[in-house]
Amino acid sequence: MVRVLAKVVALFCACSGSLLFAMGEAPSRRVHIVSPGFFSWNIEPSLSHFAPAVDTGLAEVRRKYPHFNWTSEFLLRDTMRNCSNLRDNIQYELAKWYYTRSYSADDALTVIIAPGCSEARPLSQLAAGWDILLITSVDYTENMADRSEFPTYVTTSPLTPVNAVIFCALFTEMNWTRLYLLHDTGSSPYYGLQASFLPLRIPTNCRVQLTRQQFHSGVKNVSQQLQPILRDFNSKSRVMLYLGNAIGLRDILIEAVKMNMTSGEHVFLTVTTDDSADWLFSWQTMSSDDELIRGAYRAVMLIKLTDTAAISTPSWRGLISQWRTLAEDKYNNTKLQYHLAPQILMAGHIAFELMAEAVHAASQDGWSHPPPSGKLLAEQLLNHTFDLAIGKVHVLGRGQMAVRHVTTCFDLLKGSFMTCFVSNNDALTERFLWDRDANGTWFGGQSFPPDEPQCGFNGQRNTPECASKSSLRDRWLFGVGTAFGVWIVGLAGAFTLRRNMRSSPEWILKADLLVFPNVLVRRQRSCMRHFACLAFAFSNSIAAQ
Repeated sequence: MVRVLAKVVALFCACSGSLLFAMGEAPSRRVHIVSPGFFSWNIEPSLSHFAPAVDTGLAEVRRKYPHFNWTSEFLLRDTMRNCSNLRDNIQYELAKWYYTRSYSADDALTVIIAPGCSEARPLSQLAAGWDILLITSVDYTENMADRSEFPTYVTTSPLTPVNAVIFCALFTEMNWTRLYLLHDTGSSPYYGLQASFLPLRIPTNCRVQLTRQQFHSGVKNVSQQLQPILRDFNSKSRVMLYLGNAIGLRDILIEAVKMNMTSGEHVFLTVTTDDSADWLFSWQTMSSDDELIRGAYRAVMLIKLTDTAAISTPSWRGLISQWRTLAEDKYNNTKLQYHLAPQILMAGHIAFELMAEAVHAASQDGWSHPPPSGKLLAEQLLNHTFDLAIGKVHVLGRGQMAVRHVTTCFDLLKGSFMTCFVSNNDALTERFLWDRDANGTWFGGQSFPPDEPQCGFNGQRNTPECASKSSLRDRWLFGVGTAFGVWIVGLAGAFTLRRNMRSSPEWILKADLLVFPNVLVRRQRSCMRHFACLAFAFSNSIAAQ
């Protein structure tokens, strides 16, 4: 009887398993995500600013696709403790992990999801060789549109297309070709990376003449540092791209006001990766120069390098509190002394959701051995729009997430930055473009200044209009110079006449001959000490002659 019952139970289990597989509820398939990197709260592309998004991303994909077994691990090594170490050692350390991992390739699907500090290229080379899906959320490979070289690579970075392309598109829209790049070495490491990479990644068709300079904010001699820099800027361009924190921009503007460079002829471009950064760039700091900065901010254009479309969704706003709690309680960001980078957290969370969509799409007909290839998974994402829990996301054919940035200009009356340009991706060419916002103004007008004065930096451009202005200026200077010369000659003559009059014996009188009947005797000696009395006596003497 026991044997018969055992056979019945075994048959029931086998039938149930077959039925579940036919209904799409196959035995759980494992998807393992590995994230190489390092923890450091003062470096934004580190795992510290990425890990909270791993938790929320995993929670979401487990909720949406519970029939998959989603697992994750951080790959940490002593040889990968900063960006440069990570770039130099990622291939060795990841390969060592890959070939000694505790599971078989037939048992689990491996996916690489990492923020990326500066190691995207060597990381993408490994992923392509192993045919593994790779998603980075911060760093990227500039030519990843070449799908033959990067067939398994996708990025959710809010900084894509590369920043150089973003700036180039704005310069093209404004017809600016001369750019003065000023880096504040006292600001966050992000700006240092941008200052290093930007000159190397500007497209050749941008035709930008780049001048690079740097200073250190927050020190006593910052004024002495900036004065020669601003003079050099004034002699080479009218458009400055400042890479640094808000305090450095304030130092620049204070000196620029002294040199009359905030009246609308000069443009100070600055960059932030935080959509809520308006408070960082506020002119109100309870300082004596607040009103001065408020007026000077009219010469500032603030470029927000973050996906303003995605982060405006209510679901994203709801994740912020979760990320903050995780950062404090799980990842040791005590008292949040380091500002969270929401755009990096958002990109990390999106990477997990997109990965799950790719796995689901590639496994709808069942998951046979081996698991889906990295190339197949990447192809499930390209040129598709996804309605994720965090909002709608579109992945371009080149493997980059379509993002929307804004450039803001300062409204003096409102005392805040207002949108003046909005970015978009051309549907056919996927080119990054900037569109002028109808409400955007520059010093109350619609025209933005050129990158070079009409008559050149020295005012000597050889055109009829500039020649006329130069002639008028020369005549004005000649007139002013002549008048000044006449004034100097007249002044010299007056002093000479006065000296001669003092030494001339013709008008020197004896004191006892001077009679002042209406003046008290005690004041006669005092009066003699004054030039006015002498002049009065001299005039009477002349009249008597």
